[in-house]
Amino acid sequence: MFCAPRRAPRSAASVHESFGPCTYSTSVVCAFMFAGSAGLLPVLGLTGGLHHPAAALAAYCALTAVVSAHAHLHAVPLIAAVCWLFYDGFVIHQQGELAWDGLADVHRMGLLISASLLGTATARLHRALRCRRA
Repeated sequence: MFCAPRRAPRSAASVHESFGPCTYSTSVVCAFMFAGSAGLLPVLGLTGGLHHPAAALAAYCALTAVVSAHAHLHAVPLIAAVCWLFYDGFVIHQQGELAWDGLADVHRMGLLISASLLGTATARLHRALRCRRA
């Protein structure tokens, strides 16, 4: 009878390292952002956030920071752009119409890019500190 070789049990430190935050490809992160942005719309609709653009922008910034924590740095503009498309089309213009509102949209895009950079930088700092301890 064939018996598979037994593996030595893994230590708690090696288990923790294997479940740490990881980065995904840009296309996967953009798909997560698309699904998250689409999923956030009904939540905002149920809570009345569609009538308060500042609260909706804060929710989209939080979503952007969370998703970008698993992204490479070069994916930051794409993540912010996908989020801005949903925010502009369904929160600001309400019917899925995209329009450029000048300086206001520059500020909104700046906030989304800043949130994405914050999420990516926080994740990179966490990884660097974790690797330094090991």
